[in-house]
Amino acid sequence: MKVIMVSLLMLLSACSLSPKMSPAMHSVQVEVSAKQRVDLPQPKALQQTINVSQLITAQWSDESKQTLLVQLQVNPQKVVLAGFSAWGVKLLSLTYWGHDVGNKIETNVITGFGNTLPPAEQILFNVMLAIWPKSSWDKPLANIAWTLKENNLQRLLFDEHGELIVSIDYQKKPYLEGKIIFKHHPLDYTIIIETKRMKNNE
Repeated sequence: MKVIMVSLLMLLSACSLSPKMSPAMHSVQVEVSAKQRVDLPQPKALQQTINVSQLITAQWSDESKQTLLVQLQVNPQKVVLAGFSAWGVKLLSLTYWGHDVGNKIETNVITGFGNTLPPAEQILFNVMLAIWPKSSWDKPLANIAWTLKENNLQRLLFDEHGELIVSIDYQKKPYLEGKIIFKHHPLDYTIIIETKRMKNNE
């Protein structure tokens, strides 16, 4: 993934965005493992409207890292997520429409890199797992026999075999007001989410 991201940044000036629509009949699902998919909670399950700018840094076990600027907007109808390079060039975008407006995901990724970039849906899953209420995840995860546990400033995601898949550590509550450290244990990478600007609309 590191080599892909470095190559991507070198080729930004020659790339454009290509759209993809993923409609769902009942619920929108994302892949959480090679053999497992899970329903996403609805946008309105966040129970607030937000507009935040975030700096997301991915770190690997060899101490290398990559940084992505992310704009996240959520209202009761949809989630909009866009990722930018350090130079302000859009790398990917995603809109997740809830039940009231079609229940689907629309993604835009750089042309020619759709099969090599980290899926926008996976980025969405990571963000939603970190900031949506635990209660909104209980039923979707129970449907695949996975479990999300929350204790004070930490969340732990376990698969159907009881293996720890993800740990999320928070600096403070509300979670978006502090640094969030998301660690994927089987794949051995860490994502650090820092909110730089936040506008809340109740």
